[in-house]
Amino acid sequence: MSGNLIVDGHNLVLSGEIPLGAAPSSPEGRGELCALLSAYAREKGLRLTVVFDGRGSGNSERTRQAFKGGTALYSSRSETADDVIRDITRNASAGTIVVTSDRGLAGTLPSRKIPVVSCGEFSSRLYDFWLAGLKGGPVDEEHPSGGSPQKKGEGHKPKKQERKRDRLLRKL
Repeated sequence: MSGNLIVDGHNLVLSGEIPLGAAPSSPEGRGELCALLSAYAREKGLRLTVVFDGRGSGNSERTRQAFKGGTALYSSRSETADDVIRDITRNASAGTIVVTSDRGLAGTLPSRKIPVVSCGEFSSRLYDFWLAGLKGGPVDEEHPSGGSPQKKGEGHKPKKQERKRDRLLRKL
């Protein structure tokens, strides 16, 4: 496995683009989401951790639940899923990618050299993966203009940090 994929489950479900048969807040909906993410992570060669909010659950400690292909973490009643993700990424290895739409969390992780993908962007990739599974093959990606991508000149080269982020995101 080449990297870690850490997903803020609640934010991803709220993006509204994930095709779930059950209610997203129900245990069945979370299980369905974890199964879809697990298949995606297995295809991409990533270790999967899905973090859910445990606020209001009554648990005084974080709970961990293994599922086929990954791990689900539930925060304690006194913390949020964002706090759990911050703790996990504190000593994260290279190749870790976080999926969240939380601005506060997304603002702190780049300083740790951890790329953040928005839930909207990731859910469209996940949806394409799901469609490819239904169709039985990869989804054809064409350039929006119909031709080849525009060439970029010397002055248009992205910054080194952006190029590194792009390399990591190509694994998604």
